[in-house]
Amino acid sequence: MGAKSLGEQMGVDENDAAWIQSFLRDTVKSCVKKGYVQTLLGYRRYLPGITNTNTYARAHAERQAVTTTVQGSAADIVKLATVNIQQRLQETFPTAPMSHQHPHSHRGRSRTWPRVRGAYFILQLHDKLIYETTEEDLIRVAQIVKREMESAVKLYVKLRAKVKVGPSWGDLQDMEI
Repeated sequence: MGAKSLGEQMGVDENDAAWIQSFLRDTVKSCVKKGYVQTLLGYRRYLPGITNTNTYARAHAERQAVTTTVQGSAADIVKLATVNIQQRLQETFPTAPMSHQHPHSHRGRSRTWPRVRGAYFILQLHDKLIYETTEEDLIRVAQIVKREMESAVKLYVKLRAKVKVGPSWGDLQDMEI
């Protein structure tokens, strides 16, 4: 597909689409030359099939070269952001424990824990980070998460993070920060 069609499909102008096509070609060429691709933080994936004489095997390796570079770099960014978020949460809420602690009973007696401030990292799923926090700290935690997700690395394009909140993962609503 040409740059004009690609631009229309992706919702970007023709020059940006041409740049994307150039990036894809250069990624494959580099992999052919080196035998591997690298993510933003330098993790390598070797793709011996990139020089295979079998058209299907080579095309598969070419797709892997591009997806590894893009998705692996996205994973790098999320990992950096996760570390930065944790540091910022510890600075902002120094008394918060490092992980979620559930009340438990001891010999039939229920023990209640004091309400703690801050947020707990629950799960990473691809480019999503899930935290648990109190309503009291929700806005501050959301601001920290959004800022650190958007500033983990400096790129040509600005990273945008969307924040969703709710009582459960299945009941999330967009939150404007």
